[in-house]
Amino acid sequence: MIEILIITHGKFGKELIRSAELIVGKQEQIYSFGLEHGDDVSELASTVCDYISQKTSQGKELIVFTDIFGGSPSNIAIQNLKKLNFYYITGVNLPMLIEALIARLEKDITAEQLTERCTEVAKEGIRNISIDSLNGRQCK
Repeated sequence: MIEILIITHGKFGKELIRSAELIVGKQEQIYSFGLEHGDDVSELASTVCDYISQKTSQGKELIVFTDIFGGSPSNIAIQNLKKLNFYYITGVNLPMLIEALIARLEKDITAEQLTERCTEVAKEGIRNISIDSLNGRQCK
């Protein structure tokens, strides 16, 4: 099974996992690190590097998700991407995470294929909804 690591500001990653598990059930081989106010970024970078190194040295495929491109969690992932072999997606959201959790159970799916699928699902999950687009459908 493809491993998943989520690195975010605050508890966002942990809460994404909790929300996804409400929909798809309890998950294994998924973990989250959060950068809290006042945390030492270099300490988190070292912890993340150790985690990724451990997983990839075991021969596991790993996808890392972060919240915002250019933020500290993203920079940490990019630093590790330069020296370790894993896949990386920034801009994590609930639809993409749910897709990752469900699709990683497919027999022959690779981390590369799953990464592509997640980015497409994330884009499709973004909608601009207006009254006109609902075609007369209303709540009762």
